[in-house]
Amino acid sequence: MNKFILSARPKQILKNCVVFVPLIFTLDQWVQNESSNVIINNILCFLAFSCSSIIGYQINDWIDKKYDKDHPIKKSRPIANNKINIKELYVFVSIVFAVGLVCASLVNFYVTVLFIFYIIFGFFYTVKLKNLVLIDSISITIFYIIRMVAGAYSITLNISIWLYILTFFASLLLIFIKRTSETNKGTFRNKKIVVFYRGLSNFKIRIFLLFINILAYSIYAITEIVSNQRNFSFILTILFFSTGIVRYFLVTKENNKGESPELIVISDYMIQISVAMYLTTIFFSELY
Repeated sequence: MNKFILSARPKQILKNCVVFVPLIFTLDQWVQNESSNVIINNILCFLAFSCSSIIGYQINDWIDKKYDKDHPIKKSRPIANNKINIKELYVFVSIVFAVGLVCASLVNFYVTVLFIFYIIFGFFYTVKLKNLVLIDSISITIFYIIRMVAGAYSITLNISIWLYILTFFASLLLIFIKRTSETNKGTFRNKKIVVFYRGLSNFKIRIFLLFINILAYSIYAITEIVSNQRNFSFILTILFFSTGIVRYFLVTKENNKGESPELIVISDYMIQISVAMYLTTIFFSELY
């Protein structure tokens, strides 16, 4: 059982919390409407996309098996070190798919379609897209946006277009930091992509993306206040958002830890405090 848990990469399930973003930013809508099933649907959506992510990891690990065997970290994965054979993999993926499909179906048709599309897109990403310069980065942002859209459909409430824009730029920053870490450590197998990212003024691009993220969020926050969607306390979220993202940028810059974003989030207290203060401020700005 442990080998399947390890192969599922439980720490990376944290990425699927993106589906909760629409819920967080529509607190006032679903609380006022007393939509008690909203939270249940959103949790089911999270479970469904956690399953789709796990399936994607299994496909990726099987296709990249011969490369992962020589990777300093990935060689310990159950598929790479032959602890999971092809028959066991089929059974595992089938069970996870069935669970995910049930969860998605219990929400609604749109979430089910997005669940299946995510898996199909994940297959094409592993087989082809991740080996194409720049397309690899944009593809990963699409994974995050699919999760966001699914989260929005799961609660059937309107969310600001700015949240989709922010998701795009934030995930693009994450992937550029990740690629920088991988190329610096020499752990990314595609040489063309390594050459491309090393040839770019990568630090300048990351600084630019950091600035764009803070600027875009600031515009969003101010727009929400001016349009009376939030009270003035919402302005504080700019501070906490900026603190968290700048802290992440600095940690990954100094230690090349960007290869595993989820590990940084669960281990850095300053980021955790920023997230906690950010969520608390959103709560009070929407409900009071």
